[in-house]
Amino acid sequence: MNVLLVSPQSSCVFNTFGLSLPPLGLLYVAASLEEAGHTVFVRDLAVPGERLNDRDIRQADLVGISADTTRADKALAIARRVSALGRPVVMGGPHPQFMAKDIFATGHVDYIVKGEGELVFTNLLAALGNKDSVAAVKGLLIRDGRHFIETAAADPVDVETLPFPARHLVNLQHYLASVGDRRTTPIITSRGCPSACHFCSSSNFFGAGWRSRSAESVLAELDEIYNLYGFRAVCFMDDNFTLSPRRVIEIADGIIERGYDLKWWNFSRVDTIVRNPAMVARMSAAGSTTVYLGIECGNEDTLNSLGKNTTNNDVVRALDLLQMNGIESYGSYIIGNLNETVADVEKTIDLAVRLNTNIAQFSILTPYPGTNLYEDIKDRIFCRRWKFYDGLHLVFRHPQIQRHYLQVLLIKAFVRFYRRSKEATRGFKQASTRGRLTFRKLVACAWELFF
Repeated sequence: MNVLLVSPQSSCVFNTFGLSLPPLGLLYVAASLEEAGHTVFVRDLAVPGERLNDRDIRQADLVGISADTTRADKALAIARRVSALGRPVVMGGPHPQFMAKDIFATGHVDYIVKGEGELVFTNLLAALGNKDSVAAVKGLLIRDGRHFIETAAADPVDVETLPFPARHLVNLQHYLASVGDRRTTPIITSRGCPSACHFCSSSNFFGAGWRSRSAESVLAELDEIYNLYGFRAVCFMDDNFTLSPRRVIEIADGIIERGYDLKWWNFSRVDTIVRNPAMVARMSAAGSTTVYLGIECGNEDTLNSLGKNTTNNDVVRALDLLQMNGIESYGSYIIGNLNETVADVEKTIDLAVRLNTNIAQFSILTPYPGTNLYEDIKDRIFCRRWKFYDGLHLVFRHPQIQRHYLQVLLIKAFVRFYRRSKEATRGFKQASTRGRLTFRKLVACAWELFF
């Protein structure tokens, strides 16, 4: 079959500073479909100048669309267009799975893949090609009028057996993200997360069981990225790349043994960093430049309610350890947590300035579908315009803080953090330059922030 896979355009808030990366999940699906003998085309509409035309759609036997929550409306607009041209539509990603009733009610989507798509999508195409019953395919939601049929859950994918993402189907030169002064590309080495943070859907989407690729498999993909595609920087996009310190050390050793001049960053939990100084030292020796930590807030009771179970003392120790090894820290903070007051938010901003991480990201607590948070407060949600579920808008009735004032506090957090020193201001300007920041982009970003 000829299959067209589409990644909708991202919010211009996220594109303003050039933080674009190829749609790795979609490229994993594409690789599995190609391995099964299908012809696959990918259109990533987040790339400047990329367009989806009717000819693309008509040449496909079936169209797959990926959607997270912020891009759900754009994904449905694409589905409407595809459906009007008489092609079946398959949607995947966390939002369609957890909001299937609403998705199917539009009448434009025929199938939704639950969880990981590589094997489910491939099995769906096999059933359609053989004219077998798609109801026998595990891991599907199937439209039946305005209702849907849910098949049995698919088994978790053995991540060791998956082909590498089909990077050849996109132009990697179009993506602008960087590590330091080097263009970077993403890599995923594990799936599943046992942490079950209250605000995150990862454990519900991929499962709570952590499934990791071997160091040998990861290094083989790094060989391809380094030698075939010429990248000298990568982003490990796993929810928690460091969950197995031994595996991290093996990967680091492999990078060193190959003599690769590679810079990289990854996500980690604070407590994992604190407990494993030997791992951190080896990461540094292998080119690790930045570690992204979910610090979240300054109130330890709030941290526990979010499922983080760390202390401010742990954070300080983790940052000190990273600094000792020459690794930059990227701190992530959530403001507007349940029952927080304005004073609590101010304390989080004070904490961020005091901790002095190299980079800080501030987000407003957002109840994404599929999270425990969403289930707990869904009766308080007043906004279901999904583009506003971007961490920059308050979408539920907060008991303590007026929603527009919380956005003012969000802006204040960024201003205070990046004006804390000349070095911080210079770093912000450098990041803006890498993203080709323009006045037009800033105006569009400001418009989306408030409208």
